[in-house]
This record gives sequence, structure tokens and C-alpha cells, in this order.
Amino acid sequence: MEAIKWNYFQYRKGYDYPVYIRFKQDELNPKFSHLLSEMGFSELSEIEAKKIPLQRPHTRVLTIQSAGSRLQLQINGSDLLDKYGAESLSLQMGMPVYTYRKVGVMGLPLTKTLWDLAIHPDLSHTDQMVGLRIILVRYLAQALAEHGVLSYWGTMKDDTVVVMKQLQSFGEAVFIDTSKKVIFSNGGILKIGTSLKILRKDKEVSHSSVMSREDVIGFLSVSTCLLSFNGITHSMKKAIYELSSSVSGSYAGAEKNLNL
Repeated sequence: MEAIKWNYFQYRKGYDYPVYIRFKQDELNPKFSHLLSEMGFSELSEIEAKKIPLQRPHTRVLTIQSAGSRLQLQINGSDLLDKYGAESLSLQMGMPVYTYRKVGVMGLPLTKTLWDLAIHPDLSHTDQMVGLRIILVRYLAQALAEHGVLSYWGTMKDDTVVVMKQLQSFGEAVFIDTSKKVIFSNGGILKIGTSLKILRKDKEVSHSSVMSREDVIGFLSVSTCLLSFNGITHSMKKAIYELSSSVSGSYAGAEKNLNL
């Protein structure tokens, strides 16, 4: 029987995160390649793939495959669940299982290296591709949590992290690593300087206002992309306290249409 051949991708390869994704070579859709590149994954050569440190603590390898008929039923779910949103997190035989309806289902065995994502065999609609992006952000948020990396729905603009609701961001997210002093976004990589700002656009207020440090800590603690029964990790808490001492936070005021 011929051995399965895999394409491996590493997240932010230059920063040595032991976080990977793999596809069977014949299942790598070109649309996925573009999405992975946009999110900061780099394809590994066969030699590099053989050097993946499987015994390193917190190494994570997500295997992405087309869902079989049984899992397709779980992915499609019921239209009655729409009122609860497209995402759900459940426990199945003690393992957290994440589902994004009509897109994919992902097993998150937190103490193991190999994780699995089964995706709908026909991802063609734009909202399904946004859904796949959201799933991959959820994977990264969980895989990087023990490394103290913070993640929020939104984008970067100059020296400002603009935090939005997931729906506003179309699945785009920023990842903040205070230990490496760097922020990753779809637009590239930003070194954390002394003038970093956080702008909240997730909550509409009548006028812009400054957040206290306590407000910043509370907001950063409850608004991450990490979807977990256990909440944020100790490493993330430490990073939030460190970040809150050097960042300025504010609410974005609502833009009013003036009839002159």
C-alpha cells in the first residue's frame, strides 16, 4: 500500500512556533494555499517536514481532510441551530470538539500533538471560505495559547490594533506575542513599540473615550479568539498584564451623518 504523502505548512516559520497544518497532497485546493499564505503559513520542504519536533511541548499538527458522510451530517447540522450562530463547542468523550456549521468540525485533544479538521467537501461560497478562515483562527488561538500569544478579531492600522466583532472582521484576526514583541496580521508583521494603541470598534459609543488600565485588562481577557471551556491560560494572563502597562486603549466614537 502506497504511503500517504502530505503537504506541511508552518505558522510564522521565522519565529519558530511549533504549529503546523498538513493536507494530503491530492486534497490541497489552490484556494486553501492562498488562505494559508495570507494567514502566515509557509509550506515546508520534505526535509523540513521530517524535522518537525513532535516531542516538543505544545507542538500542534492539524490534519485537514475532506469529511466523510457521517461527519458531513454533523457539519451540516440543523437549520434550527442558526439562532445560536454558526459556531459551537462541545465535549465528545472528554475531548473538546469545535463545529462551524456547513464548513467543518475540528477535534482539539489538548494533551496531544495531532489534531484533526474535517471540512465540507465542497467549500464554494464566500461565507464558507470566511468560515474556514475563522476555524483556522480558532485553531491558532488554541495552539498558541500556551505560548502566551493573544488573538483578537480585527486588523492593524499603523501602530493601532483595531479590535472588532467577528462579523465586522470577516474572520480577520491579529495575534500579539509580547515575549517576541511582535504583532501578526493579514497585512504583515509589526514590532511592538512604545506607542501601541488598541482601538475598540466592537462596541458603539456616542463619542471616543479613553480606557483605564483595568478596563484594558478586562477587555483583553474576555475578548480573545480563544474558544475554550478552561478560559485563557496562565501565559495569556501574564501577557495581558504586561501589555496593559504599555498600551493605550480607547473606544471609537460612532460616525454621525450630519445633514448640513
